[in-house]
Amino acid sequence: MKNEIKTGAILGYVNMAASLLVSLLYTPILLSNLGQSEYGLYALVASVIGYLSVLDMGFGNAMIRFVSRSKVKQTKSDENKINGLFLLLYLIIGIIAFVIGIILLSNISNIFKSLTPSELQKAKTIMIILVFTISISFPLSIFDSYVVSSEKFKFIKILALIQTLIVPITMLPLLFLGYKAIAMVIVTSSYTIIFHLITMYYCFKKLDMKINFSFKNIDKVLLKEVLFYSLFIFLNIIVDNIYNNTDQIILGIVSGTVAVSVYSVSMKISQINMRFSTTISGLFFPKINKLLEENDGDKKVSDIFIKVSRIQLYVMALILFGFIIFGKQFIILWVGEQYIDSYYILLLLLIPSIVPLTQNIGISILQAKNKHKFRSVVYLIIAILNILISIPLSRQYAGIGAAIGTALATIIGQIVTMNIYYWKVVKIDIPTYWRRFIRFMIPLGVISIILRKYISMINSNILCLTLAILFVLFYVIYAYFYTNDEEREYLKSIKKRFFKRSRV
Repeated sequence: MKNEIKTGAILGYVNMAASLLVSLLYTPILLSNLGQSEYGLYALVASVIGYLSVLDMGFGNAMIRFVSRSKVKQTKSDENKINGLFLLLYLIIGIIAFVIGIILLSNISNIFKSLTPSELQKAKTIMIILVFTISISFPLSIFDSYVVSSEKFKFIKILALIQTLIVPITMLPLLFLGYKAIAMVIVTSSYTIIFHLITMYYCFKKLDMKINFSFKNIDKVLLKEVLFYSLFIFLNIIVDNIYNNTDQIILGIVSGTVAVSVYSVSMKISQINMRFSTTISGLFFPKINKLLEENDGDKKVSDIFIKVSRIQLYVMALILFGFIIFGKQFIILWVGEQYIDSYYILLLLLIPSIVPLTQNIGISILQAKNKHKFRSVVYLIIAILNILISIPLSRQYAGIGAAIGTALATIIGQIVTMNIYYWKVVKIDIPTYWRRFIRFMIPLGVISIILRKYISMINSNILCLTLAILFVLFYVIYAYFYTNDEEREYLKSIKKRFFKRSRV
Protein backbone atom coordinates (compact mmCIF):
# COMPACT_ATOMS: atom_id res chain seq x y z
CA MET A 1 0.00 0.00 0.00
CA LYS A 2 2.98 2.32 0.54
CA ASN A 3 3.75 1.96 -3.17
CA GLU A 4 0.15 2.88 -4.00
CA ILE A 5 0.43 6.03 -1.87
CA LYS A 6 3.76 7.08 -3.40
CA THR A 7 2.62 6.34 -6.95
CA GLY A 8 -0.70 8.03 -6.26
CA ALA A 9 1.16 11.12 -5.05
CA ILE A 10 3.35 11.17 -8.18
CA LEU A 11 0.35 10.75 -10.49
CA GLY A 12 -1.53 13.36 -8.50
CA TYR A 13 1.19 15.92 -9.10
CA VAL A 14 1.42 14.91 -12.77
CA ASN A 15 -2.32 15.56 -12.95
CA MET A 16 -1.81 18.92 -11.26
CA ALA A 17 0.88 19.84 -13.78
CA ALA A 18 -1.44 18.76 -16.60
CA SER A 19 -4.29 20.82 -15.12
CA LEU A 20 -2.02 23.84 -14.89
CA LEU A 21 -0.81 23.39 -18.47
CA VAL A 22 -4.37 22.95 -19.72
CA SER A 23 -5.47 26.10 -17.89
CA LEU A 24 -2.56 28.09 -19.31
CA LEU A 25 -3.25 27.03 -22.88
CA TYR A 26 -6.98 26.33 -22.89
CA THR A 27 -8.46 29.11 -20.74
CA PRO A 28 -7.38 32.06 -22.97
CA ILE A 29 -8.86 30.28 -26.01
CA LEU A 30 -12.02 29.54 -24.05
CA LEU A 31 -12.41 33.14 -22.89
CA SER A 32 -11.65 34.48 -26.37
CA ASN A 33 -14.28 32.28 -28.03
CA LEU A 34 -16.95 32.56 -25.34
CA GLY A 35 -16.42 36.19 -24.33
CA GLN A 36 -16.68 37.60 -20.81
CA SER A 37 -20.47 37.54 -20.71
CA GLU A 38 -21.01 33.93 -21.83
CA TYR A 39 -18.14 32.59 -19.73
CA GLY A 40 -19.55 34.44 -16.74
CA LEU A 41 -22.96 32.94 -17.49
CA TYR A 42 -21.54 29.42 -17.52
CA ALA A 43 -19.63 30.01 -14.26
CA LEU A 44 -22.74 31.48 -12.65
CA VAL A 45 -25.02 28.54 -13.49
CA ALA A 46 -22.31 26.03 -12.56
CA SER A 47 -22.00 27.74 -9.17
CA VAL A 48 -25.74 27.44 -8.56
CA ILE A 49 -25.84 23.76 -9.52
CA GLY A 50 -22.68 23.24 -7.50
CA TYR A 51 -24.79 23.72 -4.41
CA LEU A 52 -26.56 20.44 -5.19
CA SER A 53 -23.30 18.69 -4.34
CA VAL A 54 -24.06 19.41 -0.67
CA LEU A 55 -26.61 16.63 -0.94
CA ASP A 56 -23.67 14.24 -0.81
CA MET A 57 -23.99 14.92 2.93
CA GLY A 58 -20.54 13.51 3.60
CA PHE A 59 -21.53 9.99 2.59
CA GLY A 60 -18.48 9.69 0.32
CA ASN A 61 -16.07 10.08 3.23
CA ALA A 62 -18.30 7.95 5.42
CA MET A 63 -18.22 5.11 2.90
CA ILE A 64 -14.42 5.25 2.70
CA ARG A 65 -14.19 5.16 6.50
CA PHE A 66 -16.61 2.28 7.04
CA VAL A 67 -15.36 0.17 4.12
CA SER A 68 -11.72 0.72 5.25
CA ARG A 69 -12.65 -0.48 8.74
CA SER A 70 -14.39 -3.56 7.39
CA LYS A 71 -11.32 -4.40 5.28
CA VAL A 72 -9.10 -4.22 8.38
CA LYS A 73 -11.47 -6.56 10.21
CA GLN A 74 -11.78 -8.70 7.04
CA THR A 75 -15.56 -8.88 7.26
CA LYS A 76 -16.63 -9.20 3.62
CA SER A 77 -20.32 -9.64 4.42
CA ASP A 78 -20.34 -6.38 6.38
CA GLU A 79 -18.54 -4.67 3.51
CA ASN A 80 -21.24 -5.83 1.07
CA LYS A 81 -23.95 -4.47 3.37
CA ILE A 82 -22.15 -1.13 3.61
CA ASN A 83 -21.95 -0.93 -0.20
CA GLY A 84 -25.66 -1.67 -0.50
CA LEU A 85 -26.61 0.90 2.13
CA PHE A 86 -24.66 3.68 0.43
CA LEU A 87 -26.08 2.79 -2.98
CA LEU A 88 -29.58 3.12 -1.53
CA LEU A 89 -28.74 6.45 0.11
CA TYR A 90 -27.25 7.85 -3.10
CA LEU A 91 -30.21 6.73 -5.21
CA ILE A 92 -32.46 8.71 -2.90
CA ILE A 93 -30.11 11.70 -3.04
CA GLY A 94 -30.05 11.55 -6.84
CA ILE A 95 -33.83 11.79 -6.96
CA ILE A 96 -33.85 14.70 -4.48
CA ALA A 97 -31.17 16.51 -6.52
CA PHE A 98 -33.27 16.15 -9.67
CA VAL A 99 -36.39 17.57 -7.98
CA ILE A 100 -34.50 20.53 -6.49
CA GLY A 101 -32.85 21.18 -9.85
CA ILE A 102 -36.24 21.37 -11.57
CA ILE A 103 -37.45 23.83 -8.92
CA LEU A 104 -34.37 26.01 -9.47
CA LEU A 105 -34.90 25.84 -13.21
CA SER A 106 -38.48 27.08 -12.94
CA ASN A 107 -37.36 30.04 -10.79
CA ILE A 108 -34.15 31.04 -12.55
CA SER A 109 -35.60 34.30 -13.91
CA ASN A 110 -36.50 35.36 -10.36
CA ILE A 111 -33.07 34.49 -8.99
CA PHE A 112 -30.99 36.32 -11.60
CA LYS A 113 -32.92 39.39 -12.65
CA SER A 114 -29.74 41.02 -14.02
CA LEU A 115 -29.60 38.50 -16.92
CA THR A 116 -30.87 39.41 -20.38
CA PRO A 117 -33.61 37.25 -22.03
CA SER A 118 -31.07 35.51 -24.28
CA GLU A 119 -28.79 34.83 -21.29
CA LEU A 120 -31.76 33.40 -19.36
CA GLN A 121 -32.56 31.00 -22.19
CA LYS A 122 -28.98 29.73 -22.36
CA ALA A 123 -28.85 29.49 -18.58
CA LYS A 124 -31.94 27.25 -18.58
CA THR A 125 -30.40 24.87 -21.15
CA ILE A 126 -27.13 24.67 -19.22
CA MET A 127 -29.00 24.06 -15.98
CA ILE A 128 -31.06 21.19 -17.46
CA ILE A 129 -27.90 19.37 -18.57
CA LEU A 130 -26.09 19.92 -15.27
CA VAL A 131 -29.08 18.84 -13.17
CA PHE A 132 -29.36 15.59 -15.13
CA THR A 133 -25.61 14.94 -14.82
CA ILE A 134 -25.38 15.49 -11.08
CA SER A 135 -28.50 13.38 -10.45
CA ILE A 136 -26.93 10.44 -12.29
CA SER A 137 -23.50 11.01 -10.75
CA PHE A 138 -24.67 10.60 -7.15
CA PRO A 139 -25.42 6.84 -7.23
CA LEU A 140 -22.38 6.22 -9.46
CA SER A 141 -20.07 7.99 -7.00
CA ILE A 142 -20.07 5.01 -4.61
CA PHE A 143 -17.61 3.30 -6.95
CA ASP A 144 -15.10 6.16 -6.65
CA SER A 145 -15.32 5.88 -2.86
CA TYR A 146 -14.83 2.12 -3.03
CA VAL A 147 -11.66 2.49 -5.11
CA VAL A 148 -10.23 4.97 -2.57
CA SER A 149 -11.14 2.74 0.38
CA SER A 150 -9.34 -0.11 -1.42
CA GLU A 151 -6.31 2.22 -1.73
CA LYS A 152 -6.11 1.75 -5.50
CA PHE A 153 -4.80 5.25 -6.05
CA LYS A 154 -3.00 4.52 -9.30
CA PHE A 155 -6.23 3.70 -11.10
CA ILE A 156 -8.18 6.70 -9.87
CA LYS A 157 -5.33 9.14 -10.49
CA ILE A 158 -4.72 7.85 -14.04
CA LEU A 159 -8.43 8.20 -14.77
CA ALA A 160 -8.39 11.75 -13.40
CA LEU A 161 -5.39 12.58 -15.60
CA ILE A 162 -7.15 11.29 -18.71
CA GLN A 163 -10.25 13.33 -17.84
CA THR A 164 -8.12 16.46 -17.35
CA LEU A 165 -6.73 16.13 -20.88
CA ILE A 166 -9.64 14.73 -22.87
CA VAL A 167 -12.17 17.51 -22.15
CA PRO A 168 -10.12 20.39 -23.65
CA ILE A 169 -8.90 18.17 -26.50
CA THR A 170 -12.54 17.50 -27.43
CA MET A 171 -13.67 21.10 -26.88
CA LEU A 172 -10.99 22.93 -28.88
CA PRO A 173 -12.28 22.00 -32.36
CA LEU A 174 -15.84 22.69 -31.23
CA LEU A 175 -14.87 26.17 -30.02
CA PHE A 176 -13.17 26.95 -33.33
CA LEU A 177 -16.32 25.81 -35.14
CA GLY A 178 -18.33 28.37 -33.16
CA TYR A 179 -19.88 26.22 -30.42
CA LYS A 180 -20.06 27.89 -27.03
CA ALA A 181 -21.09 27.29 -23.42
CA ILE A 182 -23.85 24.76 -24.07
CA ALA A 183 -21.51 22.52 -26.09
CA MET A 184 -18.91 22.76 -23.31
CA VAL A 185 -21.45 21.62 -20.74
CA ILE A 186 -22.54 18.68 -22.91
CA VAL A 187 -18.95 17.51 -23.43
CA THR A 188 -18.00 17.87 -19.74
CA SER A 189 -21.16 16.12 -18.54
CA SER A 190 -20.79 13.26 -21.01
CA TYR A 191 -17.24 12.50 -19.90
CA THR A 192 -18.24 12.73 -16.24
CA ILE A 193 -20.79 9.95 -16.68
CA ILE A 194 -18.47 7.86 -18.90
CA PHE A 195 -15.66 7.91 -16.33
CA HIS A 196 -18.08 6.99 -13.55
CA LEU A 197 -19.11 3.94 -15.60
CA ILE A 198 -15.47 2.96 -16.19
CA THR A 199 -14.88 3.09 -12.43
CA MET A 200 -17.96 0.94 -11.83
CA TYR A 201 -16.62 -1.70 -14.26
CA TYR A 202 -13.23 -1.64 -12.49
CA CYS A 203 -14.87 -2.18 -9.10
CA PHE A 204 -16.89 -5.18 -10.23
CA LYS A 205 -14.26 -6.84 -12.42
CA LYS A 206 -10.95 -6.01 -10.72
CA LEU A 207 -11.82 -5.37 -7.07
CA ASP A 208 -14.54 -8.01 -6.80
CA MET A 209 -16.94 -5.48 -5.32
CA LYS A 210 -20.24 -6.94 -4.12
CA ILE A 211 -23.38 -5.04 -3.19
CA ASN A 212 -25.92 -6.43 -0.75
CA PHE A 213 -28.80 -4.16 -1.79
CA SER A 214 -32.12 -4.42 -0.03
CA PHE A 215 -34.90 -1.95 0.70
CA LYS A 216 -36.42 -4.26 3.31
CA ASN A 217 -33.44 -5.45 5.35
CA ILE A 218 -31.64 -2.18 6.12
CA ASP A 219 -29.12 -2.39 8.95
CA LYS A 220 -30.61 0.30 11.17
CA VAL A 221 -27.67 0.34 13.58
CA LEU A 222 -25.24 0.89 10.70
CA LEU A 223 -27.52 3.52 9.16
CA LYS A 224 -27.68 5.45 12.43
CA GLU A 225 -23.88 5.35 12.78
CA VAL A 226 -23.40 6.49 9.18
CA LEU A 227 -25.87 9.36 9.53
CA PHE A 228 -24.32 10.61 12.75
CA TYR A 229 -20.80 10.44 11.31
CA SER A 230 -21.85 12.15 8.05
CA LEU A 231 -23.85 14.97 9.66
CA PHE A 232 -20.89 17.22 10.38
CA ILE A 233 -19.06 16.35 7.16
CA PHE A 234 -22.30 17.49 5.51
CA LEU A 235 -21.96 20.85 7.29
CA ASN A 236 -18.38 21.03 6.04
CA ILE A 237 -19.52 20.42 2.46
CA ILE A 238 -22.02 23.27 2.83
CA VAL A 239 -19.20 25.52 4.00
CA ASP A 240 -16.94 24.49 1.11
CA ASN A 241 -19.69 25.37 -1.33
CA ILE A 242 -20.21 28.73 0.34
CA TYR A 243 -16.51 29.47 -0.07
CA ASN A 244 -16.31 28.16 -3.64
CA ASN A 245 -19.63 29.29 -5.14
CA THR A 246 -21.36 31.97 -3.09
CA ASP A 247 -19.11 34.89 -4.04
CA GLN A 248 -19.85 34.28 -7.71
CA ILE A 249 -23.58 34.01 -7.05
CA ILE A 250 -23.54 37.25 -5.03
CA LEU A 251 -21.67 38.98 -7.85
CA GLY A 252 -24.13 37.58 -10.37
CA ILE A 253 -27.00 39.12 -8.41
CA VAL A 254 -25.46 42.52 -7.61
CA SER A 255 -22.94 43.09 -10.43
CA GLY A 256 -23.71 40.90 -13.48
CA THR A 257 -21.92 38.30 -15.59
CA VAL A 258 -18.76 40.35 -16.32
CA ALA A 259 -17.87 40.60 -12.60
CA VAL A 260 -18.53 36.86 -12.29
CA SER A 261 -16.18 36.21 -15.21
CA VAL A 262 -13.33 38.20 -13.59
CA TYR A 263 -13.82 36.45 -10.25
CA SER A 264 -14.05 33.05 -11.98
CA VAL A 265 -10.58 33.49 -13.48
CA SER A 266 -9.23 33.95 -9.94
CA MET A 267 -11.19 30.96 -8.69
CA LYS A 268 -9.87 28.77 -11.49
CA ILE A 269 -6.29 29.33 -10.33
CA SER A 270 -7.31 29.13 -6.65
CA GLN A 271 -8.99 25.76 -7.21
CA ILE A 272 -5.92 24.37 -8.97
CA ASN A 273 -3.95 25.57 -5.94
CA MET A 274 -6.37 23.74 -3.64
CA ARG A 275 -6.02 20.55 -5.66
CA PHE A 276 -2.25 20.68 -5.24
CA SER A 277 -2.81 20.69 -1.48
CA THR A 278 -5.10 17.65 -1.49
CA THR A 279 -2.98 15.51 -3.83
CA ILE A 280 -1.03 13.95 -0.95
CA SER A 281 -3.31 14.45 2.05
CA GLY A 282 -6.28 12.69 0.44
CA LEU A 283 -4.20 9.53 0.02
CA PHE A 284 -3.70 9.09 3.77
CA PHE A 285 -7.32 8.85 4.93
CA PRO A 286 -7.53 5.02 4.81
CA LYS A 287 -4.08 4.72 6.44
CA ILE A 288 -4.99 7.10 9.27
CA ASN A 289 -8.08 5.03 10.07
CA LYS A 290 -5.87 1.96 10.37
CA LEU A 291 -3.20 3.69 12.48
CA LEU A 292 -5.78 4.80 15.02
CA GLU A 293 -6.55 1.14 15.64
CA GLU A 294 -2.91 0.60 16.73
CA ASN A 295 -1.10 1.37 19.98
CA ASP A 296 0.30 4.91 20.20
CA GLY A 297 -1.93 5.83 17.27
CA ASP A 298 -2.24 9.51 18.25
CA LYS A 299 1.53 10.03 18.19
CA LYS A 300 1.85 8.33 14.80
CA VAL A 301 -0.98 10.42 13.35
CA SER A 302 0.59 13.65 14.70
CA ASP A 303 3.88 12.68 13.06
CA ILE A 304 2.08 12.16 9.74
CA PHE A 305 0.48 15.62 10.10
CA ILE A 306 3.87 17.31 10.55
CA LYS A 307 5.52 15.34 7.76
CA VAL A 308 2.78 15.80 5.16
CA SER A 309 2.18 19.47 6.02
CA ARG A 310 5.88 20.25 5.51
CA ILE A 311 5.95 18.51 2.13
CA GLN A 312 2.80 20.34 1.09
CA LEU A 313 4.33 23.63 2.23
CA TYR A 314 7.20 23.21 -0.23
CA VAL A 315 4.69 23.04 -3.09
CA MET A 316 2.19 25.65 -1.86
CA ALA A 317 4.82 28.27 -1.00
CA LEU A 318 6.30 28.10 -4.51
CA ILE A 319 2.87 28.78 -6.00
CA LEU A 320 2.10 31.59 -3.55
CA PHE A 321 5.37 33.51 -3.80
CA GLY A 322 5.66 32.90 -7.53
CA PHE A 323 2.26 34.46 -8.01
CA ILE A 324 2.99 37.38 -5.67
CA ILE A 325 6.07 38.25 -7.73
CA PHE A 326 4.97 37.47 -11.29
CA GLY A 327 1.19 37.17 -11.02
CA LYS A 328 0.17 40.55 -12.42
CA GLN A 329 2.24 40.11 -15.58
CA PHE A 330 0.97 36.56 -15.86
CA ILE A 331 -2.70 37.60 -15.72
CA ILE A 332 -2.19 40.31 -18.36
CA LEU A 333 -0.32 37.94 -20.67
CA TRP A 334 -2.70 35.04 -20.02
CA VAL A 335 -6.18 36.55 -20.32
CA GLY A 336 -5.67 40.29 -20.92
CA GLU A 337 -5.67 43.58 -19.01
CA GLN A 338 -9.47 43.51 -18.61
CA TYR A 339 -8.92 40.76 -16.02
CA ILE A 340 -6.28 42.66 -13.98
CA ASP A 341 -8.53 42.69 -10.90
CA SER A 342 -8.20 38.90 -10.89
CA TYR A 343 -4.62 39.35 -9.62
CA TYR A 344 -5.68 41.27 -6.52
CA ILE A 345 -8.62 38.93 -5.92
CA LEU A 346 -6.33 35.93 -6.12
CA LEU A 347 -3.80 37.43 -3.69
CA LEU A 348 -6.62 37.86 -1.16
CA LEU A 349 -7.57 34.21 -1.66
CA LEU A 350 -4.07 32.67 -1.75
CA ILE A 351 -2.20 34.41 1.08
CA PRO A 352 -4.42 33.40 4.03
CA SER A 353 -5.26 30.00 2.53
CA ILE A 354 -1.69 28.68 2.57
CA VAL A 355 -2.01 27.65 6.24
CA PRO A 356 -5.21 25.56 5.96
CA LEU A 357 -4.08 24.13 2.62
CA THR A 358 -0.81 22.86 4.07
CA GLN A 359 -2.83 21.44 6.98
CA ASN A 360 -5.38 19.59 4.82
CA ILE A 361 -4.22 16.28 6.29
CA GLY A 362 -5.87 17.49 9.51
CA ILE A 363 -9.31 17.11 7.92
CA SER A 364 -8.68 13.40 7.36
CA ILE A 365 -7.44 13.06 10.95
CA LEU A 366 -10.56 14.73 12.34
CA GLN A 367 -12.83 12.52 10.25
CA ALA A 368 -10.93 9.37 11.19
CA LYS A 369 -11.16 10.30 14.88
CA ASN A 370 -14.81 11.28 14.47
CA LYS A 371 -13.95 14.74 15.80
CA HIS A 372 -14.98 16.74 12.76
CA LYS A 373 -18.08 18.15 14.49
CA PHE A 374 -16.24 21.17 15.89
CA ARG A 375 -14.63 22.09 12.57
CA SER A 376 -17.93 21.81 10.73
CA VAL A 377 -19.79 24.05 13.19
CA VAL A 378 -17.01 26.66 13.27
CA TYR A 379 -16.74 26.73 9.49
CA LEU A 380 -20.50 27.07 9.10
CA ILE A 381 -20.57 30.07 11.44
CA ILE A 382 -17.61 31.69 9.69
CA ALA A 383 -19.11 30.97 6.26
CA ILE A 384 -22.33 32.75 7.22
CA LEU A 385 -20.24 35.67 8.47
CA ASN A 386 -18.42 35.59 5.12
CA ILE A 387 -21.73 36.04 3.28
CA LEU A 388 -22.79 38.91 5.53
CA ILE A 389 -19.46 40.68 4.96
CA SER A 390 -19.24 39.93 1.23
CA ILE A 391 -22.65 41.27 0.18
CA PRO A 392 -22.03 44.95 1.08
CA LEU A 393 -18.36 44.74 0.04
CA SER A 394 -19.36 43.24 -3.34
CA ARG A 395 -21.75 46.12 -3.97
CA GLN A 396 -18.96 48.59 -3.27
CA TYR A 397 -15.85 46.85 -4.65
CA ALA A 398 -17.23 43.99 -6.81
CA GLY A 399 -14.94 40.92 -6.87
CA ILE A 400 -12.24 42.44 -4.66
CA GLY A 401 -14.87 43.09 -1.96
CA ALA A 402 -16.07 39.50 -2.11
CA ALA A 403 -12.48 38.26 -1.79
CA ILE A 404 -11.88 40.46 1.27
CA GLY A 405 -14.84 38.79 3.01
CA THR A 406 -13.47 35.33 2.17
CA ALA A 407 -9.97 36.25 3.39
CA LEU A 408 -11.24 37.51 6.76
CA ALA A 409 -13.31 34.35 7.25
CA THR A 410 -10.29 32.17 6.41
CA ILE A 411 -8.07 33.88 8.99
CA ILE A 412 -10.64 33.73 11.80
CA GLY A 413 -11.95 30.22 11.22
CA GLN A 414 -9.42 28.13 9.33
CA ILE A 415 -6.24 29.53 10.85
CA VAL A 416 -6.78 30.84 14.40
CA THR A 417 -9.67 28.71 15.64
CA MET A 418 -8.72 25.41 14.01
CA ASN A 419 -5.06 25.53 15.01
CA ILE A 420 -6.04 25.95 18.64
CA TYR A 421 -8.39 22.97 18.30
CA TYR A 422 -5.80 20.80 16.56
CA TRP A 423 -3.33 21.53 19.35
CA LYS A 424 -5.50 21.40 22.48
CA VAL A 425 -8.09 18.76 21.57
CA VAL A 426 -6.76 16.59 18.72
CA LYS A 427 -3.27 16.54 20.30
CA ILE A 428 -1.38 17.44 17.12
CA ASP A 429 2.00 19.12 17.64
CA ILE A 430 0.93 22.51 16.23
CA PRO A 431 3.79 24.53 17.87
CA THR A 432 6.30 22.46 15.87
CA TYR A 433 4.29 23.10 12.69
CA TRP A 434 4.35 26.89 13.25
CA ARG A 435 8.05 27.06 14.16
CA ARG A 436 8.96 25.32 10.91
CA PHE A 437 6.38 27.29 8.91
CA ILE A 438 7.67 30.68 10.11
CA ARG A 439 11.35 29.80 9.61
CA PHE A 440 10.61 28.72 6.05
CA MET A 441 8.27 31.54 5.05
CA ILE A 442 9.80 34.74 6.44
CA PRO A 443 12.94 34.82 4.22
CA LEU A 444 10.81 34.03 1.15
CA GLY A 445 8.33 36.76 2.07
CA VAL A 446 11.06 39.40 2.33
CA ILE A 447 12.60 38.32 -0.99
CA SER A 448 9.18 38.35 -2.70
CA ILE A 449 8.36 41.89 -1.56
CA ILE A 450 11.70 43.16 -2.86
CA LEU A 451 11.41 41.33 -6.18
CA ARG A 452 7.79 42.41 -6.68
CA LYS A 453 8.86 46.05 -6.57
CA TYR A 454 11.38 45.59 -9.38
CA ILE A 455 9.38 43.13 -11.49
CA SER A 456 6.53 45.67 -11.77
CA MET A 457 8.92 47.97 -13.66
CA ILE A 458 9.73 45.37 -16.34
CA ASN A 459 7.74 45.44 -19.59
CA SER A 460 9.46 42.54 -21.37
CA ASN A 461 7.59 39.22 -21.18
CA ILE A 462 10.74 37.29 -22.13
CA LEU A 463 12.71 38.91 -19.31
CA CYS A 464 9.89 38.17 -16.85
CA LEU A 465 9.84 34.52 -17.95
CA THR A 466 13.62 34.27 -17.54
CA LEU A 467 13.43 35.75 -14.04
CA ALA A 468 10.57 33.39 -13.16
CA ILE A 469 12.66 30.38 -14.17
CA LEU A 470 15.59 31.69 -12.10
CA PHE A 471 13.26 32.19 -9.13
CA VAL A 472 12.05 28.57 -9.39
CA LEU A 473 15.66 27.32 -9.45
CA PHE A 474 16.49 29.47 -6.42
CA TYR A 475 13.40 28.20 -4.62
CA VAL A 476 14.21 24.54 -5.28
CA ILE A 477 17.71 25.00 -3.84
CA TYR A 478 16.36 26.93 -0.85
CA ALA A 479 13.68 24.31 -0.12
CA TYR A 480 16.10 21.40 -0.54
CA PHE A 481 18.50 22.77 2.08
CA TYR A 482 15.56 23.35 4.41
CA THR A 483 14.38 19.72 4.24
CA ASN A 484 15.51 17.19 6.83
CA ASP A 485 17.13 13.82 6.07
CA GLU A 486 13.86 11.88 6.26
CA GLU A 487 12.17 14.22 3.78
CA ARG A 488 15.11 14.06 1.40
CA GLU A 489 14.98 10.28 1.41
CA TYR A 490 11.23 10.41 0.80
CA LEU A 491 11.65 12.83 -2.12
CA LYS A 492 14.45 10.68 -3.57
CA SER A 493 12.22 7.59 -3.41
CA ILE A 494 9.47 9.47 -5.26
CA LYS A 495 12.00 10.65 -7.86
CA LYS A 496 13.31 7.09 -8.41
CA ARG A 497 9.80 5.70 -8.73
CA PHE A 498 8.81 8.46 -11.17
CA PHE A 499 11.78 7.87 -13.50
CA LYS A 500 11.36 4.12 -13.24
CA ARG A 501 7.77 4.41 -14.44
CA SER A 502 8.75 6.93 -17.11
CA ARG A 503 11.09 4.35 -18.67
CA VAL A 504 8.42 1.62 -18.72
